[in-house]
Amino acid sequence: MAMLSLVLPYLIACVSLAIILVNRIRVAIALLAFQYVLAFTISLYVQPVRSIGARLIGGVIVCLILITAERRFSQGDSFIHTDALPRSAWFRLITSLIVILVALALAIQNENAIASIDANVFRGAVFNICLGLLMIGLYQTPLEAAIGLLTLLIGFDLFYGGIEPSLAIIVLLISLQLIISLATSYIMSIAHSVALHEEGGL
Repeated sequence: MAMLSLVLPYLIACVSLAIILVNRIRVAIALLAFQYVLAFTISLYVQPVRSIGARLIGGVIVCLILITAERRFSQGDSFIHTDALPRSAWFRLITSLIVILVALALAIQNENAIASIDANVFRGAVFNICLGLLMIGLYQTPLEAAIGLLTLLIGFDLFYGGIEPSLAIIVLLISLQLIISLATSYIMSIAHSVALHEEGGL
């Protein structure tokens, strides 16, 4: 168990890295769902089961909303669009590794600053927050931005859950993630309708 808790933060970083490198939207959403499972698992050691269970259920609903929106409104399965910069997978890999090293340094330097947060949970939270910010900066479409923002919020949830594990706060954070996924679905539906209208006009 102790060994698993030591490995989990780095597994979280690897899954976030895979989201950045993958070129398929559905695979990226599946990896996001795996992030929720990892957040559930790493929190088992330090937080009440009902709280982290609520997080996991909320995460499943969020991913179901995103995959439904992708199937109904997406114009292709490519995760990295031709107008997105940078296009190079090598650039994204190198940038991600730099961010991971910076996040690890920050986590190691500050992991004892807040006594109520477990060191491994803190590392996982920092990895998700930093790599989520990188995702938001790299990509342009609503679905891509939503995946980055949700990754960031998973990290923030891990961090804040260690300070205040109140179920009410957790429900509030889950509601925020649901709002983001629903807003993303709505934006995608509008863009899809506009694209169909333009095609019909031509």
